[in-house]
Amino acid sequence: MRILKNTLLFLCLLVLGSCTKAEIPLVGENPLNRPVTYTQDIQPIIFNNCLTCHSSVNPRNGLILETYAQVRNSSEFGTLIARLNDAANPMPQSGLLTADRRALFDQWKSGGYLE
Repeated sequence: MRILKNTLLFLCLLVLGSCTKAEIPLVGENPLNRPVTYTQDIQPIIFNNCLTCHSSVNPRNGLILETYAQVRNSSEFGTLIARLNDAANPMPQSGLLTADRRALFDQWKSGGYLE
């Protein structure tokens, strides 16, 4: 049963990821002029750029980034933010995120990882 569930989830993510280039837009005012939060600012970036490789279905390097707790843990105690800023070994592997999106992670960190 679990294999079937995981297979269906993987297929849904694969279909969703391959059908469109549309992204969930960042919401609201310039995020650098207000506190950056996971729900409003970080989660859309993770959804659009990371879940193809880092969902619970066969996660690359065992890293799952589906929830606030998982993303915060990887940012605070792991290498997520460093990898997002590493031009030699970027994450996502397709290349660095734009500077404004990487800055959101830095501000999220300096603001205390608000949910």
